[in-house]
Amino acid sequence: MHFLLLGATGRTGKLVVSEALSQGHTAVALVRNAAALSSKQGLTVVQGSPLVKDDISKCLVAAPGGARVDAAIITLNTVRASDSPFAAPLSPPRLLADSCANACAVLQEAGISRIVIMSTAGAGDSWQGLPWLSRAFMGWTNIKYALADHNLVEEKVRRTGMDWTLVRPVKLDYEAEKDSGSLEELGQVGKGVRVSDTANTARVARFLIETAVQGRFIKSAVVIRDAA
Repeated sequence: MHFLLLGATGRTGKLVVSEALSQGHTAVALVRNAAALSSKQGLTVVQGSPLVKDDISKCLVAAPGGARVDAAIITLNTVRASDSPFAAPLSPPRLLADSCANACAVLQEAGISRIVIMSTAGAGDSWQGLPWLSRAFMGWTNIKYALADHNLVEEKVRRTGMDWTLVRPVKLDYEAEKDSGSLEELGQVGKGVRVSDTANTARVARFLIETAVQGRFIKSAVVIRDAA
């Protein structure tokens, strides 16, 4: 497949790029700073912002040979001053929602319907599936601002005619090395989520690609965590 990638320079996004190319797919990535993403065979890099529709449109015709985009994978996330949950947010309040809305509008105009979005456990109706301690923590810290933006994304994409999927990982684990482990699917609400649950980012990247390729969870959401 040929993917449009938004968020390709993020910690999960870079793994999506590597995994997609290793599986023989190609991709065009829209990034703010082209130097932040190494040149690789099968990858086309376009400099721009997902907040600008024209920049997203450029991606659809940027690949050598005029390859048509089959699906979009979005791994955009909000940015804080540090990894501390109490750190000040640096991203615009609606970065994720407005970027997603732009992507959906551009893709629909081009007749492209498939989009897979990395959301988060706790967004939308999965809030009810979180342990009370997790809900208290997210509501007390500055994580609440990212959650609010993810909620807007979910509301917006559900109102489109896209074949969307919302992938909701629990707390992302950026430290663990990629391995042959698997992820457990906990349904849309995330029944059984534990405070201690994590999701290996390499596994999440692979899951995002497989979901797009296999056409899984069309017009649905799924909470995922590392399997025991």
